[in-house]
Amino acid sequence: MAKKRQSSPFRTSTAFVGGLLLLVGFLWLGWIFFSHHSPVSLSPSTILPGLVATPTPNLQFAPLIAQGITLRGTDQRPALSRQQAVEIANQLEPDAASRAKGTDTRYALLSYPMTKNAVTHPAWDNVAVWLVLYQKIPQGSGDTSFDPKSPAQSYHDLYVFLDANSGQELFSLWA
Repeated sequence: MAKKRQSSPFRTSTAFVGGLLLLVGFLWLGWIFFSHHSPVSLSPSTILPGLVATPTPNLQFAPLIAQGITLRGTDQRPALSRQQAVEIANQLEPDAASRAKGTDTRYALLSYPMTKNAVTHPAWDNVAVWLVLYQKIPQGSGDTSFDPKSPAQSYHDLYVFLDANSGQELFSLWA
């Protein structure tokens, strides 16, 4: 006759904890899979608002900060689409558009206070703009006869600011 084995309380509690951990693991994997493939976002920031920081795109660029220009994210909807802004900027700056190694486009609120230096412009405060950035535009090769250490090829960037409602160019900045 087989001896009946009694289960100890320790064995019962570890089995319960193990089953609970397996259930949590399966729920977590299902949440990861379905949150990436569902049209409704179930991100941690919507489930636990305020506890998880949502990433924001970097809107600050060193050459702009040096000029006193700041950009801020916004939830407003622009009148112009991203594609329309890029097309307008390409028409305004065809050489930069054709020669740039990369292009970036950002929708933001522009703040650019009026300065007292020779460059005058209106004061812009929280103006909705499209920033079209043309990156690594080749600049003419350096004259190595004067300075043998000058680079054979150098690059610069062009920042084009368009009014997000009218598409009018506010200004552009070479850096």
